[in-house]
Amino acid sequence: MTTRTEIGNLAVFGGAPLFTQVRTTGQLANRNPELFFALAKQAFERRRLTNQGPLVCELEEQLCQLHGVPHCISFANACFALIVAIRTLARPGARKVLLPSLTFRGLPHLIRWAGLEPQYCDVDAVTHTLSPLSVAQNIGPDTAAILVVDNVNALCDIDALEQIATASKVPLILDCVYAIGGSYARGAVGSRGAASVFSLHATKLINGFEGGYLTTSDDDLARRLRRQRNFGFGDNGVPVELGLNGKLNEIHAALALSNLPCMQDIMADNEQRFESYRALFADLPWLSFADYSNSPGNYGLVLMKLASSAPYSRGQLVQLLRAENALVRPYYDKPLHRGHSEPAGGIPADLPVTDRVSQDFLQMPVGDRMSMADIELLRGFFEVLDRESGAILKRLRD
Repeated sequence: MTTRTEIGNLAVFGGAPLFTQVRTTGQLANRNPELFFALAKQAFERRRLTNQGPLVCELEEQLCQLHGVPHCISFANACFALIVAIRTLARPGARKVLLPSLTFRGLPHLIRWAGLEPQYCDVDAVTHTLSPLSVAQNIGPDTAAILVVDNVNALCDIDALEQIATASKVPLILDCVYAIGGSYARGAVGSRGAASVFSLHATKLINGFEGGYLTTSDDDLARRLRRQRNFGFGDNGVPVELGLNGKLNEIHAALALSNLPCMQDIMADNEQRFESYRALFADLPWLSFADYSNSPGNYGLVLMKLASSAPYSRGQLVQLLRAENALVRPYYDKPLHRGHSEPAGGIPADLPVTDRVSQDFLQMPVGDRMSMADIELLRGFFEVLDRESGAILKRLRD
């Protein structure tokens, strides 16, 4: 792909893809499979595969140490953890959960599973995290909880948000799925607010196939959540409150335990990939990257920004890159207040920063399947896109 006459080699026009195997936007890390198989074998030999087995207990203890908290409660997935946390912590009688509109499209579903309704707030233009000003403008008597999301490129303004929550006597719950390994000015990520939730999904920093966990310093909350993930059973095996089967099993805990010691190495490799992206693409004036100056430091996602002068729309870039097996994603498009999960005919909230930011970014391929040589290949592909933009756009239209 070096001359205009070779535009036909682009995969979108029928050529062979740049990558024979897909390059994804998830981590897919498994640095020590031998340890995983050894731990899994122990679980099989014990005939103890679930119901708070020793591997789950060991994982919870190590995660307590990582986050500097007294309690870690593991779950079958992070969604269960968020649902029970929201439902348990919500202010009695209140119905609305404040959350950023620029975030994971599944969060409104979890809030509704908890019996409440989402109320969307705007984000900060640089950090993409929940704006304290927007929270202060929207909080009221019907606010049941505040759901904050720490982003991969920046942590939230935890001090300001905690101050608002405390003054209003509203619980503050944190979705820290992309912020593991980070630290606020005071305390590690996972140690602030009423509760923090993390994911062990295969695409996340700590790969447990699937799973999630919640951290808290609240003894009573920890006791209740442990009951609720186990059908609501009390100490005598009799249900004492509404519960579900949300337990993490031993095999998922085994994979998470095998990956946890590798977390710092994975973060370092992620940062190297991020810096490679930033250096290699620095001379393309219509591309830049999100501000990572206040990031948690794990670089689990690479957010590429398109300038208004870009020759291509974001949709066109997604089309071109995905054809090459670079499975890029439009970053949080559509934002939640304009998404498909909202009631038809409703009037979207006025969230100008969210609307602007949601149009600007692409999630680029990352993780253990993405090598430095792969990033160089992408840079060469973008060079063709830049140089031959007129001809490529004409052929796309034709």
